[in-house]
Amino acid sequence: MVGIVTNDTKTKLGNDFYDMFYAQYSKLKIHTTKIVTVQEELSFARTTKISILVDSDVIEEFYSRPEEDFLKYMADSAASKLFKYFKDQEKQSKMITQY
Repeated sequence: MVGIVTNDTKTKLGNDFYDMFYAQYSKLKIHTTKIVTVQEELSFARTTKISILVDSDVIEEFYSRPEEDFLKYMADSAASKLFKYFKDQEKQSKMITQY
C-alpha cells in the first residue's frame, strides 16, 4: 500500500483541516509506504491541537483556530514539511547504501 493518510480528528474543524491537508498531499504526489496520521487532541477551552505524524515522528503540530485562511495555510505548510521529510529520508537511505 502506498500513500495512506489516516484521519484521527474529532471535530468539524479538524475534519476540514484533514480535507485541506489531503488535497495538498495529493497534489504533491508523495509516494511512500509509511502511514501518515492527522491526529487531533482536545486542548484548553475550545481549541484543539492538530498533529501530523509519520510513524511516531511529529512533522507538524499546532493549535487550531476557526479561520479558514489559517487552516489552509497550515495545511499547505504541513504538506510541504512532509514532502521535505520524505525527501530527506530518501537522501539518507541513499547515503547509507553508498557508505
